[in-house]
This record gives sequence, structure tokens and C-alpha cells, in this order.
Amino acid sequence: MFPLRRVAILGVGMMGGSLGKALLKRDLAVEVIGYDADPAAVQLARQVGAVTHAAATAAEAVAAAELVVLAVPVQAACRLLREMAPYLSPGCLVTDLCSTKAAVTKAAEEALPAAAAFVGGHPMAGSEKTGVLAAEADLFENAIYILTGTASAELTAMQDLVWRLGGLPVVMTPEQHDRQVAAISHLPHLTAAVLVQTVAGLGETAELLSLAGGGFRDSTRIALGCPRMWKDICLSNRDNLLTMLDMFADRLSEVRQLVAQADAAGLLAYFAAAREVRQQVPLRGKGLLPLLYNLFVFVPDRPGLIGEVTGLLGEGGINIAEIELLRVREKTGGPLRLGFVTAAARDAAAEILQTAGLRVERQEE
Repeated sequence: MFPLRRVAILGVGMMGGSLGKALLKRDLAVEVIGYDADPAAVQLARQVGAVTHAAATAAEAVAAAELVVLAVPVQAACRLLREMAPYLSPGCLVTDLCSTKAAVTKAAEEALPAAAAFVGGHPMAGSEKTGVLAAEADLFENAIYILTGTASAELTAMQDLVWRLGGLPVVMTPEQHDRQVAAISHLPHLTAAVLVQTVAGLGETAELLSLAGGGFRDSTRIALGCPRMWKDICLSNRDNLLTMLDMFADRLSEVRQLVAQADAAGLLAYFAAAREVRQQVPLRGKGLLPLLYNLFVFVPDRPGLIGEVTGLLGEGGINIAEIELLRVREKTGGPLRLGFVTAAARDAAAEILQTAGLRVERQEE
């Protein structure tokens, strides 16, 4: 099957551009045809190597394509499914990168001809950055990539593609997907936006934001996401989001009452329970995530040190599968978590870094 002769990507922003770069870098496609409602965007995508050719229309892009990828917000994806359907080649596989699945799956069932197949897709990757200049060829490396659909040759083909992109395919129904991401993805974005708006409503916004530390920055980073995309997410997953918002409002009311009553014991129990649940979020090695061998490196707060750490391991021929700065304070530093595919790689990295004078700790397995 690979390399695919012709892939069409409709929407060449950060996600679509990253997929195009990944397909070309890994020799999974010979031609990647890009289309975007903004002609300048698709020309820029060609310049940065996210696509090989630019199409002026969606119909031109999908003609003779073996794989068509909808990398646009949900409502635009539903519209494009109707527009491009008459121009799809027999046997074409259509997928998407949308953050909700039920609406786009229903639109595909209604619009696509019998000779074309649809498998929903949602890579759990990306950032608050937008535009093809933010595209990364390795964006999908080690990322969970949700696929929706029933057992079929097309679903198997998409699983194979995700593996080749370096991702971790997970199959579920569209309804299951939308219910779960409403809790762990969509609700956090709404709470981040509400937190920002709450602070903005206090006045003196510039002065307040100048005092913002890690807590506010970490809690609100995702509020930088594309407003148009999040508007579509809210509308297309409205019922699940309303359920989650009602639950969140109940929990918020509970903690408000504890504060109002100055209930020290209640507050302590509330925060302890929340802390216990938060500690269950896997670094790696639980549930759907593959096992990684973690090494914690305690780094001082000085410019360029993280680059020095990765450079030392690169020189030693050791590949880092995952990297995360867990906490840092000015002048005191904090732990850097490095994840490795094997225990041997972790132990070799520990030896190199200890020799360089850094304190390290291995995570217990």
C-alpha cells in the first residue's frame, strides 16, 4: 500500500501541514496535494515542504487521490464532505483530524458515495500554535491517535498508517470518543478560557498578568487555541459538553461552600482527594500508553541547560522518547523528566549525566 501515490490534505494549518510533512519525511506518499480556503496558506505550505502541489479547489485536490484528509474545523469538514463527494475516485479512503467525531461521521455517511470509505481520526497531538509555519514532521511521534469505525480493511489500513507515522492507534466509537474528550480535552479548554475571562474582568489586566506565575500560565495555556476551531467543537459536541459543564458547576459549588464555611477539614479532604486522582494520570506505562523508563534530572535554572542535557545524550547515541519539564522556579531549577524506550537506554543516560555532574533519579518500575 505504501507509499501512497497521491494524498490530498484539505486544510493546511498546523495539523494538516504536520501530517503532510510526516507523510513526505517517512516516504509514505509520493504526492501530497494541498488545498486551503486561503490560497496564500497553501502556497506557504508548499514552500515549507508540507505539500508537493497546491490545488485551487477541493475538487481538484481530491481527484485521483487514494487518501483524502480533512484537516479543518468540524463544520468546515462537514461542508467539504458534501462538496468533494462527486469527485472522489472509486476506492478512495477519507479520514479527518477533527476533535469531535459523531457529527463528521454522520456527514460522511450521508455524503460519500458507496465506492468511498470513511474512517474518523483524531490525533491527540498539537499545540496552541496555529498555521503551517508551526507544522512539525514528528508531531505524531508517540501520540495517541484515535480512530473511529468498525472492523474493516480501511480501518486496518488507517491503523497501519498511524503506526508508520509513529503514532499509537486506539479504536473506539464516535460516541465514546466525543463523551471522553468532552471530559479530558474540551472541558479543560473551557475552564481555561473562563479563568482568563475572570481575571480580565477584574480590571488592571496588564498589571495582573505581569504577576502571573507558573500556575496561571499552565492552567490557561490552552486558551491560546484557535477560537474558530473551539467554537465548532462546542457546537458539535454540545450535549456532552453541557453534561460536563453541569458536573463542573456542581463541583465548583461544593468547593465554594467549603471556602464560605471556612471548613478546614473539608478543604483538606477535598484537595487531598483531587491530588490523589491527579497522581493517577500516567506518565507512561498504564492503560493505553506504552511503557517508558523514566529518568528525572534535577537541573539548575540557567539558560541552555536543557539543550546541554539533550546534547550530551545525543552525542552518546541515546534516543529520548519523551521529555517534560515538571517544575521550575527562578534560581532554583527543577526536575526534567526524560522517558526512554528501554531500561538500558535509561541507565546509560543516567551514567552520562551523572558523569557530567548532574543529579538524577530513576523512576521505580
